[in-house]
Order: sequence, then structure tokens, then C-alpha cells
Amino acid sequence: MKKRYIFAIIAILIMVVFFLSLLLGSKDEEISDKSNMPRIGQYLWTYNMNKREWHEYIRHVDDLESKDDIILQLGYPEGNGGYTVYHLSTGNMQVKKDDFWLGEGSQEFLQDKNLYSYFPKVFEIYKVSFNGINFVTGKLTIDEIKKLFKDNTVIKVSDLKKGDMNLKFSKNNKYIIINDTDDTFYKYYIIPNDSKKMQIEDFSNQFKVFAPVEITLQRIEGCSKAFPCYNIHIK
Repeated sequence: MKKRYIFAIIAILIMVVFFLSLLLGSKDEEISDKSNMPRIGQYLWTYNMNKREWHEYIRHVDDLESKDDIILQLGYPEGNGGYTVYHLSTGNMQVKKDDFWLGEGSQEFLQDKNLYSYFPKVFEIYKVSFNGINFVTGKLTIDEIKKLFKDNTVIKVSDLKKGDMNLKFSKNNKYIIINDTDDTFYKYYIIPNDSKKMQIEDFSNQFKVFAPVEITLQRIEGCSKAFPCYNIHIK
């Protein structure tokens, strides 16, 4: 009997250690993921007015008092939708230091010394430019997006609104969904019927397919007349 109790206690201890290791492992992953996210108050982007080029802010290299560089510092989200806000740091008195607002929860990225912004709530991409006084944004066209994301097949929202979309599975398995309409298209999410067959890429409108899969675009609230669902069949 004593041996049974000892074995039972050992088994329980092993299970406790196992579950603790899983719990701590998941916490470590969460911490590492959060550490990669931009922090409020962090200097992120530098724009050189002479070269008209963007680059990532580099501490001890970029001068906060430079008259040629404008440095963007991440501020607290503003507005009801949580708009991304940047504070401007520059020594040039001609440049307005008004806060620069971007889209709701926008994600900025660099490519070819240009700064772009992805608006996840509406599946749109913008280019950030400086007009000599302040920063402005311009929505990218489908052709511009195709050049920017050469490895991705572009799926247009205007085509999805025509009805279910049927695509043939192939080795060219990267896709990006772009809102090219002026109609209401807000807070949609990509939902696969089998998450093992696809994965969301860097942005919420990008996905990669590993096998034939059924995909639905819908809001958290589900399908409705005002916000219908859109289906993509990759066979």
C-alpha cells in the first residue's frame, strides 16, 4: 500500500512540474512578443529632410536637436478608435511640431527608404510623406501595392463583394486583401476553417496557405445585412 501511495505522489509531482513548465513557457513567449512591440515614448522613425529618406531611429546616431532630421516618437493612442499618434522632435523652426495622427491601431513599416502605414481596421495601406511643413498620407493604389508586395497575390474587396471567390491552390500561396472600395468595410477579420492550413502574416490582411482551405472574412459580431460575410475557397 505504501508503495502505491509513493508512486501516486510521484506521478502527481511529475504532472505538477509538467503543467508549471507549460505555464512558464507560455508566459515567456508572451513577454518576448510584448518586448518586440513599440512602447509609448519610444523613438521609432527618422526622416531626413535633405535626402528625403526614412530610416529606423538609431540611438546615439540620430541627433534629437538635428536641423535636418525629424524624429517621430510614439505617443498615447488618441480618439475613440485609438488612433496612432507620433510626437515630432526636430530643431528646424519651420517644421510644425503638431502631433501626427495615423489610422486606428496603424502599423508602420519601411521599404526602400519610404515609410508606409497599414490601417488594420479598414484593410488599407498609406504612404507617409513630408510636404515641407508637415506630414501627410496618401492611400496606395492596387498597382502600387502589387509593386510593394511582389510575393503576394492581391485580393480586392470589390471582387469579394461580387460573391464567393474561388482560387486554385498553388505554390504561389501568399495573399493580401486590400480594400479598394469607398463602401463601408470596417473591422473585418480573416477566419480559416482550419488554422493548420494557413497562417496570418505580418499584417492582419496577409495570409499564407499551406493546403486547400475555406476562408471567411467577417466581423466579430458575425454576418449581417449591414456587414455581410465574404467567402474565399482555395481548392
